[in-house]
Parts: sequence; C-alpha cells; structure tokens
Amino acid sequence: MMMTYLSAVVAILRQIFSTGYILLKHYFDKSKTPLECHCQNRVRGKVVVITGATSGIGKFTAFDLARKGALVYLAGRNREEGAKVVREVTEATGNRDVHFLHLDFTDFSSIVTFVQEFSRCEEKLDVLVNNAAIFHHPPKQTQDNLEIIFQTNYLGVLLLTSLLLNTVRHTPNSHLIFVSSEAHRLVSVRDVETFDPRESVHVKNFDDHVRLYGISKLALRVFAQFVAERFPGILVTEVNPGNVWTPIYRHAWLSWQDTLQRFLWSQLMRDVKEGAQPLIHALNSASLQSGIYLTENLEVEGKPGYDPEVTRRLLAASLKLAGKHLDGTPKEISDLI
Repeated sequence: MMMTYLSAVVAILRQIFSTGYILLKHYFDKSKTPLECHCQNRVRGKVVVITGATSGIGKFTAFDLARKGALVYLAGRNREEGAKVVREVTEATGNRDVHFLHLDFTDFSSIVTFVQEFSRCEEKLDVLVNNAAIFHHPPKQTQDNLEIIFQTNYLGVLLLTSLLLNTVRHTPNSHLIFVSSEAHRLVSVRDVETFDPRESVHVKNFDDHVRLYGISKLALRVFAQFVAERFPGILVTEVNPGNVWTPIYRHAWLSWQDTLQRFLWSQLMRDVKEGAQPLIHALNSASLQSGIYLTENLEVEGKPGYDPEVTRRLLAASLKLAGKHLDGTPKEISDLI
C-alpha cells in the first residue's frame, strides 16, 4: 500500500517538474517573432466558403477574409452561433457580404442541402476552405451510422467537395484548401484502408484519439492529392496550422487528473491568430503550386505520391458509404465506384 502511494506521489512530482521545465522553456522562446502572413490581398471580390467558421482559426480567417473584401459564406452546425458570428464580422469589418449557411458533416443529407442552398445564392465558387474538424470526441455513430470523427473530418468533406467540384472547376482560378494535421504522419495508408467506420470504436487513452484523428486526416490527404491530379485546372492546397488551442480540444483532458496537462497544453499551443496564418497565407499567396502541403511555418512540401491503385480503392470504398447522396458529382468522381 505504501509503495503504491509513494509511486503515485513520485509520478505527480515528476509531472510537476517536467511541466515547470517546459513552461520555462516556452517562456524564453516567446522572444521569437510570431508567425504572420504579409501577402498582398488576393481575395477581394472572391466568393469564399469556409467550414467550421464559428470558432477557432475558421472564425479568425473569416474576419480576415471579410476585412479584405471577400464575399464570405460561413458554414457550421450551430445556427444561432452562425448568426452571431455574421453580426460580429459585419460590425467589425463593415463588409455586408458575409452570410451563414447551415452545414452538419455528421449528416450527409445536410451536406446535400447546403450545396443546394449555396447554388441558389451563387453561380461560382472561387475558394472552398475545408477547415471544419473534430478531435477527441466521445465515441459515437452519426445519423448515417458511421464513426463520427471519420465522417466529420473526411467523408463529409469528400462529399461536400465532390458536390461542389463542378461549380469550382467552372470558376476561373479557383482554389480548394484542405486543413490538414501532422497527425496524419502517425498512421499509414494501410491503417486507413483497414479502418471500418461502420463499426463502433473503442478508445482507451489519448493516443487512441490521436490515431483515430490521424486516420481521418490521412484519408483526407489521399483525397486532396487525387483532386489535385485529376482536376489540374483547380489549385489544391493542404495546410497544416500546427497545434492551436481552440475549441477542438473541448473534449480533451477533462478529468481532474488531467487538469495540469490541460493547463500545460493551453500554454504551449499556438493562439488562434498565429494558427490561422498558414491558412491566410494559402488564401493570398501567388506562388503556391497545386498539390503542395504548407507547413505550420509556411514551408512547402511536395506531393507525397500515393499509389494510384490504393487511392482508387480507398476513394471507391468511401464514396459507396455516401451512396445515394452522390448525384451531381463529376464523372471523375462517380467513375470511381
């Protein structure tokens, strides 16, 4: 009994000392110049849809887009919050071309409705920013009976993008942006292929949540690369914002045992302004080539080169899960099934 007690005390002390060391190191690193994009404004007058726009880097980017004179459509699940953000953005920027459309990635029919509503409003789409994502969510199946992380972060994005591709491809100099994550490097394409979102998942610890998130983000990378290759007239960019302290972590480190860890990460992660800079850079840079991966430090990585047959199998299996909702997708997409 005494040994168990001492072990617990030692573990707590070790965590306290390591936390103190990391915070001190972080404090002295604060002298570094914060990351900031200084690109010329290249979004004025453009029609931009940004998902996950009512909080985090999506909301910050929406303000930036509105200040620069873009016509902005905020897409999100919460209608009340969406209306509130529209008011905030409009009052702060004076831009009256800011609108909210309801979009719930956990419901395929909601995605179809969103596309229909957007198409009634606009005939073109200059930029689609696929920013929305969830992490560390309690295990749950969606209305479509699919694992919620995988559907929100990947399958829903695949469906939304596919349904908008014809509009995007017929808009000159159009741009697709996929917000990625370094978590995709922690899993393999084989992990994505063998993952079945129709089955309930069992997560025991934080690493399991990271792996699940990584699988969804790697699947998204494969899809983004497919679009870059098959739709050469569209600029496709993947963006990694880095670790940013936003509401995406609202389900993480909630127990009293994790209080110290939650505080630690809230101090170490980037704030929303810095986290949004890679996305703002992607929106305004004139030098990006299609298919590149923009890191959190605005460095450019080339195409990963996934096996075409593996890509075809993965996307075919994914599209079958969307089933009846695929009407209106380009031939390059529908032919995969």
